[in-house]
Amino acid sequence: MKKNHFFTYSKMCVLALTGASALFLASCARDGYDEESFDSGVSNKQVEAISADDITITTSADGKSQTISWPVVMGAGGYRVNLIDVSNPDEPIINDSIVDGCSVTSKREEDVNYKMTILTLGNKKKNNTDATDAAVKEFSTFTPTYMTIPAGSDLAEWFAANPLPADKVGENLNFDLVGGAEYTLSNLIDFGANSVTLRSNSKSDWAKIRFTGATSEFSTSAGFVLKYLDIDCSASTAAFLSLSRNPAVAPIVVNAWSTDYNFYRVKDNITIMNCNISGVNSYFLWDNQVSCWFADNVLIDNCLVHLTTPTGSKAISGGYFWTNKGAGFFRNLTFNNSTFYDTGEGDVKYFVQYGGFGNDQVKDPDTQLGWADNTITYTNCTFYNVCTNGQWGNYNGVAGKKTSYWNMKNCIFYNCSTSGVARRFLAGKQNQETASFENNTYMKADGSFDDPGNYDKSGTDIKEDPQFKDPANGDFTISGATQVARRTGDPRWLPAN
Repeated sequence: MKKNHFFTYSKMCVLALTGASALFLASCARDGYDEESFDSGVSNKQVEAISADDITITTSADGKSQTISWPVVMGAGGYRVNLIDVSNPDEPIINDSIVDGCSVTSKREEDVNYKMTILTLGNKKKNNTDATDAAVKEFSTFTPTYMTIPAGSDLAEWFAANPLPADKVGENLNFDLVGGAEYTLSNLIDFGANSVTLRSNSKSDWAKIRFTGATSEFSTSAGFVLKYLDIDCSASTAAFLSLSRNPAVAPIVVNAWSTDYNFYRVKDNITIMNCNISGVNSYFLWDNQVSCWFADNVLIDNCLVHLTTPTGSKAISGGYFWTNKGAGFFRNLTFNNSTFYDTGEGDVKYFVQYGGFGNDQVKDPDTQLGWADNTITYTNCTFYNVCTNGQWGNYNGVAGKKTSYWNMKNCIFYNCSTSGVARRFLAGKQNQETASFENNTYMKADGSFDDPGNYDKSGTDIKEDPQFKDPANGDFTISGATQVARRTGDPRWLPAN
């Protein structure tokens, strides 16, 4: 076999290159360059450039990778490929790689604007020269934008002037905010039955939303997503996010304990991810005391949340995530790669408190809920001065059930729930067979540590000071040797490997 290309190849070759954040594969199964079996007959020519219209992107079934392919150019000796995230061009995903084939596969991330260039290289053995221009292909993994909200808008006024369409219920409406721009929210805004996403159109330059009224609050009866936003709630005494006081969805009637109840279900995800949220003076997410709100999935991911609970907050006797008065609960509640810290004078009783219903009441398929189980998960999170004298978790209808699963891994708690985080995480139920713990720190304000007893029985709890850098000013960078070694707490505070 002639080896006149940059890489040795065969009919089954696969080239694997790894970078800081990418998996890169070049397949040579259909390259057309093996002169033993194929000769294009093109020589002494400048090869043609690829048309951007002929470049195709195929997403894998799990959405985690993407294959970019293009047609063979006769007389080519390979292709020089570059792929960047437009918001982070200094760290290329594929950097000047010579591909002896017609496709590459790279890691795929949500909400990225990609730019790819492909330069057709001439086959030097055939005296062919490179194409004059590289093909440029721009593509995006952002969900298509429904509307862009002008910079400087008051969101409450803008949505009042641009009401959500009734004929779009069931679709996810993505509203883009201009990256780096400032917005206000002067009052409560209820998105009703429409599933809405508010996001910056830039992952690196987040839009800013400032609550300006005492009643400023997001509310919904359907799925709701916030992404890439800096949100200042300090002027508001209302909840950050609530389920609608007047539900905009039809109830499902469920008979429990010989009584008919209206169940309002949120099927689409409620997701807060990649956000900095400050000045939360009340509930973070609550049910407005409506009986009975149920949400399938609630996710807080990669968020920094500054709680500033005052002594007069109505959340003090309730919880930050609270459905108790409405008797509902969230089927799957997940906290991931996030930090919650409280510098307010008020002390909220619970971080999470559910109402009186559980899987026993909602698992009947005839109710259209069909929940056989539920989960509460904390992974790689940092909590500081949150519910210091409270009970952390209480789950009427859920606690102690074999159909309920608690997962807590790689989290750091400082001065949280003096009666014991692990204990209260399980609502006081010992030897919970469906609970999983690993590598958590339960540190008290006096420098001692909780004994997790028969709650966290993993034997992996870390009894060492994480040594936060400057917690009084919201810097929870750690230098505790064991926490660093096991990579625990919110990853944003971990030193580089």
